Amino acid sequence: MRGGIFEDDYRIDKADFLRYAKGINKKVFRTESGFFERLPDTTTYRDLISSARDTGHADILRISWEYLPLSFSRRHGDPSRPWNKFSIELTNADGSRRKAYAGNWRDIFQNWEALALSFPGFIEGMIFRFLNASTIDGYNPYRISENGVEWEVIEPDDPWSYIGYWGDHQLIYLLKLLEIARNHRCFRLPEYADREVFVFTDVPYRIRPYGQIAVNPQDTIDFDAAREQEVAQRVETTGGDGKLVHDRDGRILKSGLLEKLFIPWLTKLTNLIPEAGIWLNTQRPEWNDANNALVGHGASMVTLYYMRRYTRFLQDWIGEEGPGEVALHREVDELIQGCLSLLEKYGGNLAAGFDNALRKAFVDEMG
Repeated sequence: MRGGIFEDDYRIDKADFLRYAKGINKKVFRTESGFFERLPDTTTYRDLISSARDTGHADILRISWEYLPLSFSRRHGDPSRPWNKFSIELTNADGSRRKAYAGNWRDIFQNWEALALSFPGFIEGMIFRFLNASTIDGYNPYRISENGVEWEVIEPDDPWSYIGYWGDHQLIYLLKLLEIARNHRCFRLPEYADREVFVFTDVPYRIRPYGQIAVNPQDTIDFDAAREQEVAQRVETTGGDGKLVHDRDGRILKSGLLEKLFIPWLTKLTNLIPEAGIWLNTQRPEWNDANNALVGHGASMVTLYYMRRYTRFLQDWIGEEGPGEVALHREVDELIQGCLSLLEKYGGNLAAGFDNALRKAFVDEMG
């Protein structure tokens, strides 16, 4: 239930799609009204994407891909837990059927893995939804719904409130969707490797510089209240896309597929502690069934194992489909080159082992 179900197979109801599209980006809905008006009352997901692709409009394609007509989705959790909100929305205010889903990031993508096997025609939309809800620094918000994302805030009257990033969600859930897509041959890497149709969520968390993290790895993120207010104003004006990162000219910041796939991997790499695992330093523990919701710190071997599986998958996929050269943002390119230089510098130790002094030197330089 957490991820919802596709109760109408691949059929798309125009009225519900228009409701969704207008809520995501009012400007695109208005300026590209011809596209939306020409849609038949009932269509299929494949035909919707084909029509969107024909427009050559990146935002129309993204909005269409991300429309997943799910229903009967329960927003996270056990009703007995005081911090959980529990709801299943099946109808709109006028009594018409409602397509909606909402839940914590982990719950949504755990269930979508099974849904993707049953409905592989939606796999690209699921991957789009995953990548476009992730942040520019390689993490994901806490909750996801058809209208966008939510993040945690500190509430003085709620002792359960807290902020931070769960560090074990990004690679494995994304990887499982990518593996299913590749197995079904329904997602071609060259088509999107360098095509700027991907975006970043603007979560108002600011991870502190490495020097401050090293001093206190349990207090590492500041909440940017001014940015949250700015985002709220954009949402009021634009719709759900107001929660996306915008450039200095007020345009939505765009990215290609490979850059979006590299960023969370690079984030993990810069938190590698040799012979220990991936450093958990974003105020949340690794969240798996072994220590569900237990606040812990340290290094994660589980994330490191998934990182290796993710690496091998990308090596094989890129080697097979060979997208050639791709454009990256300058900051990402500099991060890649910096990490490569350090891995080469410590190549002998990565093979033979580290003593404590060299391990600390590696972590300091990578950080």
